[in-house]
Amino acid sequence: MDIKKSDEELIEALVRAANAAFLSLKETTKEHFYFYVFVFDEGLHPYISAWSYEALKKSIIEQQISDDKKSWWKWDSADSPYAVYGYDEFFGEVSELLDKRASELSDDELYESEWTARIDFMEEAMKRLDTSGLFGTGKEREGVVINVEQAPPDDDGTEYNRALRLNPPSALLSEYLETCETPENA
Repeated sequence: MDIKKSDEELIEALVRAANAAFLSLKETTKEHFYFYVFVFDEGLHPYISAWSYEALKKSIIEQQISDDKKSWWKWDSADSPYAVYGYDEFFGEVSELLDKRASELSDDELYESEWTARIDFMEEAMKRLDTSGLFGTGKEREGVVINVEQAPPDDDGTEYNRALRLNPPSALLSEYLETCETPENA
C-alpha cells in the first residue's frame, strides 16, 4: 500500500464527509453555530458534533444545567444534540477506508501510531474546511471555534494546543480554552 496516497485519500474523504455533515446541519437547522468539532473515540471512527446558541439555550433548560456548569456545558461535544450528526448518511467512505487500514495493522499499531495519525488527519481536514470558508471568514470566523477532540478527552493539553493551531485569536477561543486541559508549558 502506498502510505502517502492512502493518507491523502483518507484526508480527502474526511473533508468530504465533515463538509457534507456540517453543511447539512447548518442548512437543516438554520441555527447560529459557534462550535464545530470533529470527535475521535475508542470506536476508531470519527464523527462530528456542534453547538448552536439556540441548541445550547434549549439544552440548558431541558437538562436543568446549573449556573456553575453552564460554561462547561457550552463546549461539551458529547452532550450536544448534534453529536454524531449525519454519520450514517455521510461517513460511509471514511468508515470503509478506516476499516481497510485497520485490517492491515496489529492492535498495537492501531491504538498507537494509527490512533495519532487519524487525529492528525482529522486536524488537517478541519484546516482545509476552515480555509474553504465553511466556518466563516473575518469577523464571522472569530465568532466560531473549531477543534478535533478525542473521547475520552486527553489530559496532556493536546486539545488546547490543537485549538490554538486551528483558530484565530478571539474572545470565544479564550473562553473555550478555559475548558480544555492546559498543557504544562502554556
